[in-house]
Amino acid sequence: MNRDKETKATLEQALETIPVPESLFHFAAQVPARCARDELEAEPKPNRGSAASSGRKRLPAVMKGAAAAAVLIAAISAGVTMSPALASMVKGVPGIGVAVDWLTQLREQDGVQGAINHGYVPIEPATLQAEGMTITISDIYLTDEELLFKSFIRFDEAAAAARREEEIMIVPLNNLLGGGSTTHSDVAESEDGSGEVRQDTYKYHLAEGTVQQFLNSGEDIEFVVSRHTFRDELQTVEYREIGTIKVPVTPDKLLHNRVLEPQLAMPTADPELTELSWEKLTIQPTTMNVVLKAPEGWEYDFPRDEETAPYLKDDQGNVYMYDPSGPALLFDEAGKQQLPFSSSVYFNPDVRSLTLHIGEMTISEAKPSLETKLDLSGGFPQAIRFKGEDIVVEGAEYLPEGYLHLKIGKLEPEQTKLSGVSFKIAEREKFAGTEPEAYNASIRKQSEDRKALGISAFGIAEGSREQPQLDVYLPAPKRDSYTLLLSRTNDRIAVNKDYTIPLHPKP
Repeated sequence: MNRDKETKATLEQALETIPVPESLFHFAAQVPARCARDELEAEPKPNRGSAASSGRKRLPAVMKGAAAAAVLIAAISAGVTMSPALASMVKGVPGIGVAVDWLTQLREQDGVQGAINHGYVPIEPATLQAEGMTITISDIYLTDEELLFKSFIRFDEAAAAARREEEIMIVPLNNLLGGGSTTHSDVAESEDGSGEVRQDTYKYHLAEGTVQQFLNSGEDIEFVVSRHTFRDELQTVEYREIGTIKVPVTPDKLLHNRVLEPQLAMPTADPELTELSWEKLTIQPTTMNVVLKAPEGWEYDFPRDEETAPYLKDDQGNVYMYDPSGPALLFDEAGKQQLPFSSSVYFNPDVRSLTLHIGEMTISEAKPSLETKLDLSGGFPQAIRFKGEDIVVEGAEYLPEGYLHLKIGKLEPEQTKLSGVSFKIAEREKFAGTEPEAYNASIRKQSEDRKALGISAFGIAEGSREQPQLDVYLPAPKRDSYTLLLSRTNDRIAVNKDYTIPLHPKP
């Protein structure tokens, strides 16, 4: 606790006395080493007029928040691990509280904080300074299947202004083959407008055998940093490489995933999609991935950022939230889907079981399950029996723009959408054509027409509260009759079930 108080006092003192901005970052860069050597102590303020004060200037009040955030961001991204006591204390320093909350929340969301709490130190970070930016790559994790890392980019005022029209991208080079993207992005602006800090979290899935081949080569991980500038007038993106960042990796930093294959049946109580199967669980250092499988002919998805979203819960009461950000795993077998969860039990050997809770989910038929004839001259209304319910077509007409327009009766006056059902026509494939040029031209036209008709998508029944019916628009050739195809699509069902599997002891 005494050391925590000394560190807090040092940060307070630094905000009053360090030069701005160069020495600010010099001080931040020294924090990790000074913490390790136990050298952080509050220095007495120099007397007025002394030589010690001649090279320093007091920070204006408006700069304190920016300076404090810069110190903390630079220090933490350079590898400093603060104790919970220190984190709580330094939040009392002007301007630091927001930064503590920001970075702690980021690390709790992506699982890095859980790894730190259990004593794991990530791969050593690295920094590049170029074109008004200080670019730090940190929180680097390498597993059998994934490369995870964060970037912290400090922009000076000029670089921050230029960033409005461009993106800075960081990509691992071909010594680690795989594909990925950002899973989170955020920007913290300085209070005085002198610059900003951007944080991006990246996730890369790596090809099988890539990691071991890379480690055998003895090479560094190389990240290429590039600018992507958007030219709206030309509808183009200009790419320019800024530089590369090399990160040495030793074999002891490779973390091996824990993989279980429970093959657990998961009843859903739906009359058609009666159950799923829990095929696989991959426990990684900062995330856990569940692989589910549906019976043939069904597709499914889950809500996120809602109370009904799925989650994992361990036998100690810790909850791990569903976070599908970033690239998903691709499966050769139909019906399989990956559910990623933030944070992990990887470093906690005391956890004996995990429970997957499914609140709600949406299900869709891979192929239409009903085929029926619609005769435009046959008189209306026409009722269609689908999944035990009547769908009433109150009118239909062909529009000269190339669309079949159906008017569907509402179930209640304020209804705005017929959920869980989609419409197609069997004649559409003949109409759209299969040649690439014809198909692409058709897609472009449909996008323009969709805006003109004021609809979100073709094939769904929707409308305003004021309309007497719901509208369905289908791209179609002109005919006297059509073959309508109906599918159960994005139908939300309540599951509200828990599925528990035991965890084998960590080897």
